[in-house]
Amino acid sequence: MIENEVSINGTFRMRINFNLKGIGSQKSQIWLTTTINKERVRIYTGLLIEPEFWIKTTRKQAGERANEDSSLSRVQLNYNKGINKELKKILGYCRLYGVEVSQNHLMNNEMEHNAKNFTNYINCKLRGVEATIRKKPADFINAYIVRKSQMVNRDTQRKIVNGTIYNHRNALKRLQKFCADKNIRLVWELFNAQFEERFTAWMMSKNYTANTIASQYSIMKVWLSEAEIEGLITDKSFHRYTTKCHDVENIYLTEEDINKLYAIDFNDEVIKAQIDPRDHIEITRDLFIVACWTGLRYGDWKDLSEANINDNTMVVHTHKTDKTVIIPLHPMVKAIITKYGGVLPKSVDKSKTLKHIRKCAEWAGISESVSLSRVKGGQTETKNGEKHQFLMNHTARRSFATNMYLRGVPSISIMAITGHTTEANFLKYIKVDKLQHARIVAQAFAH
Repeated sequence: MIENEVSINGTFRMRINFNLKGIGSQKSQIWLTTTINKERVRIYTGLLIEPEFWIKTTRKQAGERANEDSSLSRVQLNYNKGINKELKKILGYCRLYGVEVSQNHLMNNEMEHNAKNFTNYINCKLRGVEATIRKKPADFINAYIVRKSQMVNRDTQRKIVNGTIYNHRNALKRLQKFCADKNIRLVWELFNAQFEERFTAWMMSKNYTANTIASQYSIMKVWLSEAEIEGLITDKSFHRYTTKCHDVENIYLTEEDINKLYAIDFNDEVIKAQIDPRDHIEITRDLFIVACWTGLRYGDWKDLSEANINDNTMVVHTHKTDKTVIIPLHPMVKAIITKYGGVLPKSVDKSKTLKHIRKCAEWAGISESVSLSRVKGGQTETKNGEKHQFLMNHTARRSFATNMYLRGVPSISIMAITGHTTEANFLKYIKVDKLQHARIVAQAFAH
């Protein structure tokens, strides 16, 4: 039984109710409700339950709860017991709040017992954050990063990927380095209207790219929005921090380039003389070509030996998105699979992968002149060279997306394989210039 009455030594008393919202749907939200100083308070507990398993009691009875009747299925009974356990935990938070009020702890922080302060306190507890108004930014951000590593994306229903957590940790380190260099205390008051200008100037002096700077502010705005919700920051200047990224110039391999790469003769005496047999460079070349025709990330194509391959498709469970994709097999991919007896080998010489890919591209004569620019340290930095010098592991995936688009494959079909969630991001990703777009339209006219 859940006792919904909170009473602390006769000095504090509060009636807590748990109500359902969205009754009629398959599962309803459980909300905490109470009244403080004649003001109604409603807080979402984060819990869901089917209405048929909810017991709504009268004021004279001891609290709303999930049904724990032994006639329920074991799965449902365990679920309901878990709900009640969480509700008791939330009531425990309410009692802790009452203790602080009764002992005048909150008053010492110039806080009063009111609806806003109660809501902030409980929401902090529900998020796993220490319920105090004086929490240091570094501690708060670290706690948020830990919570984020356990979060699930609301849109995709997938766990937040490790890469995102890595970016958040790097952003915090960058902020702390700025404070150390400038001999500034990392406090909430730092994030005022002048902060962006000072921090940007420092990052530019350290030669960070424009997109790294934009990403830094994008991540920081997430932290500061959380801090604002919890009443830790009141200056709203951070909402104006610039987070717009710039298009980055990258290359892709044309279908002709991929054909050249595939045509390399590793028995050629000139090439053979440059190869260490222990490096297995041919395997790296083959897996890279497979990636060029499947759109897989390096983290996936290096482990293609685990893929489920049949005559016409390859089924791969992707590491980054935790999704399974079905990819039709290009004739070149089929030939490579046959070459290895139906099972693709594991990537070898991982530390030399990129070096080997670029060397193979050089042997293949992928040497057209390339000029790539990016903004770094506030200056436009341009690098000139031959195409093979600019290849990256990721070039294979970009090549797939671009070549399929140029073939006229609908964006949505390509995205189903690459995992892009919006067409806008996909169109930024592919490398198609204005002339190529014009040719695509002209082909449509011809049909």
